[in-house]
Amino acid sequence: MDVDQLIEALSLEEKVALLAGADVWSTATIDRLAIPSVTFSDGPHGVRGTKFFNGKPACLLPSATAMGATFDSELLESVGRLLGSEARSRNIQGLLAPTVCIQRSPLIGRGFEAFAEDPLLSGLLASAYINGVQKQGVGCILKHYAAHDQSSMSIEDSIRVSDRTLREVHLLPFQIAVKKSNPWGIMAAYQKVNGFHASEHDCLLQQVLRKEWGWNGLTMSDWFGTYSTSEAVNAGLDLEMPGPTKWRGDRLSWAVLSRKVSTSTLDERVKNVLEYVKRAVNTDIPRDASVTDEIATSMPVARKVSADSIVLLKNEEQILPLTNTKGKRFGLIGSGFHYPAIAGGGSADLTPYYVSTPYDAMVEEVGEENITYEVGCYTHRFSPLLSQDLYLPDSHETGLLCEWFSEDPTIQSCSVLTSVTTKQSGMFFSDNFPKDFPSLWWLKIRTTYKAKKSMTFRFGLCVGGLAKMSVNGTQVIDLWTSQPEKTDDTPFFNSMSMEKFADIDVEEGQQYNIEILMKNEAYGVSVGATPAGGIRLGGCEVFDEAEAMNRAINVAKTVDIPIVIAGTGSDWEYEAADRPSLDLPGRANDLVQAVLSANPNTIVITQSGLPITMPWINEARTLVHAWFGGQETGHAMTDVLFGRINPSGRLPITFPVRMEDNPAYLTFGKSDCELYYGEGVFVGYRYYEKLDRPPLFYFGFGLSYTEFEYTNLNVPLEYEPNPDFVMTVSVDVQNVGLSDGAEVVQIYVSDEKSSVIRPKKELKAYRKVSLPAGRKLSVELHIDKYAVSFWCERTSEWIAEAGRFDVIIGRSADPRDEIHRSSFDLSKTFRWSGI
Repeated sequence: MDVDQLIEALSLEEKVALLAGADVWSTATIDRLAIPSVTFSDGPHGVRGTKFFNGKPACLLPSATAMGATFDSELLESVGRLLGSEARSRNIQGLLAPTVCIQRSPLIGRGFEAFAEDPLLSGLLASAYINGVQKQGVGCILKHYAAHDQSSMSIEDSIRVSDRTLREVHLLPFQIAVKKSNPWGIMAAYQKVNGFHASEHDCLLQQVLRKEWGWNGLTMSDWFGTYSTSEAVNAGLDLEMPGPTKWRGDRLSWAVLSRKVSTSTLDERVKNVLEYVKRAVNTDIPRDASVTDEIATSMPVARKVSADSIVLLKNEEQILPLTNTKGKRFGLIGSGFHYPAIAGGGSADLTPYYVSTPYDAMVEEVGEENITYEVGCYTHRFSPLLSQDLYLPDSHETGLLCEWFSEDPTIQSCSVLTSVTTKQSGMFFSDNFPKDFPSLWWLKIRTTYKAKKSMTFRFGLCVGGLAKMSVNGTQVIDLWTSQPEKTDDTPFFNSMSMEKFADIDVEEGQQYNIEILMKNEAYGVSVGATPAGGIRLGGCEVFDEAEAMNRAINVAKTVDIPIVIAGTGSDWEYEAADRPSLDLPGRANDLVQAVLSANPNTIVITQSGLPITMPWINEARTLVHAWFGGQETGHAMTDVLFGRINPSGRLPITFPVRMEDNPAYLTFGKSDCELYYGEGVFVGYRYYEKLDRPPLFYFGFGLSYTEFEYTNLNVPLEYEPNPDFVMTVSVDVQNVGLSDGAEVVQIYVSDEKSSVIRPKKELKAYRKVSLPAGRKLSVELHIDKYAVSFWCERTSEWIAEAGRFDVIIGRSADPRDEIHRSSFDLSKTFRWSGI
């Protein structure tokens, strides 16, 4: 493709068409000039493809915070290679990932999508991820640029942040990624930054990104994150997504004709789109090929990432790893054994190839005859989906039958527009409809529930639109004539009705015919959600929670090895809703406390994407944090518990003792939509150390089954006053324990005297090394201009001031975990810009 010649040949209408999506996931084609479309897919934990509803299964990797916990750039590049390969097999030319927004608050609903609270770690891991994807010929769209914060209705947010904070914390991961991986695209965030929407922000999109950093890729909006025509185009936004367009088309043509947008500016935007198309064409990704599964290829990568991300937080009695377990009785407590937290919700959601549950993995390990299970309490926010318990009508095959109509099928006879079967009892209809499908439709869902035991079963239904549900011909839930007042967040981008319930007494082995009628009328649209409607059917057994808690306590008392799993999940951490609290949901904290009181040797496993509070922490002797573990959650847990994998995860985010302790506590929320980043550069561990406010667990913390000793820290005496200079620091690391393991070498730098208030120290280099027992290795790490510089607001440039800097080796950011300290001098101040 000759981009310049194509621009000359394109008409105004064709140029305008290229600057907006043609549909939900693809750009426009120009058949006259043989310009193909580009198709995007959500990430960042798997390639869902172009179908929210009834899409093909894909590899579900652990959450980005789990990836961050690996501190392993090489592993993240292998993650990228896998995702790039899966994207190619799905005819995807652009992966909407990774996310490098800094979690200034642990309440952020989609904080699990980002790697870390530290901008260096986030930027370096993102670079490795991007390099892996793009080596497969698939572009990455780095997001969300910039200072994306709250998830709940973020289009109305206006961020107020100092230039220094913006540069040193929230732009730095993007800057590092641009330097080290050159992403093909960057996605603008939803909200305003210092008075301008990110998609209309000339300083961010033009001055910083293109002129200062020299980047020349594609800029695009988040879905429905374009709010103007000429303003966005003139500010540097190349592509509006999704399509069909709302702000471009005839509006943009008229803006060009009226000279509100110059032809040269229009051509610049078109050139960036065509350059992306050219890159995609040159990689020969097959178009219109059948989607292929890569289960065998994805399995080892998913399992390794999940296992390597697990953080051992306490092991006081050396209960782990579990050995000599033959004949031992295991007590498994908590709904997480059967319903593990495999992912957060929203854009990152997809149907995995399979799910290794902790219960199934434990059965593989020790045999079901040696296991006693008790749920203890429920922790779900919305009823668990019923995909595995529902069967097609008059069939032994699992699934639901969905039939669409253009009229109400209960009032008059009408033909079926289209019908499909699905395994999903949660359906979000934002795509995957035939062309020319009516905007208003009725949907009839039929399925059969088969009771596994006699019990009272509670069905839960919520809808984006109107719905009513019957069981064996009797209506049991009505969300058609009226709906409960919306008093809390709801599923699918916070766009559904409140959940309504029906308790049904069922008998073991009996079948119950379920019919749901839905109409996509009165659908409430949320940020990022295509207005098309949705339905979600869940359910669970009704039981006396006090009795269930007592049964769990008895199990903990009587078995040899009790294990409890507690945490959040995709109904607590998801896009378009922020968490109300850091506490574990339901009575989970009560359950953990009660089980620990019954047996202090209980192994506690927590799962969440972001920090949680742990009021029982002093009673817990053994504590493991397992994040959102993806499709290999169960196997990864048993790999670590039974010692096949020595835990090497380190916290990429600080866990506070209380929600009130976190740096953004006073400035996070929806009081007036103006969000002031009052914590400044003191995000995460920088804040806790500066205030001498010890958290529950510091950034970088994590234990191992072995021990590592550091000696011979070697730091040069002088740092050359040159922006291109890179200093090499070395230290000897020896595995002095009895088992093989991996250690994360962490280097922090402290400016002894500065003209501005700076953190006491900041992570400036890290490296993960694997060492057999007894082995010693000399580890080299590099310190560059970023390590000695801060952003000067007076002159709008980076400055490295002359003075003395300390190099600190620490097992974490906790000042008590400092191992060695040395120093070097910078003899002369220097300034720099760019990357």
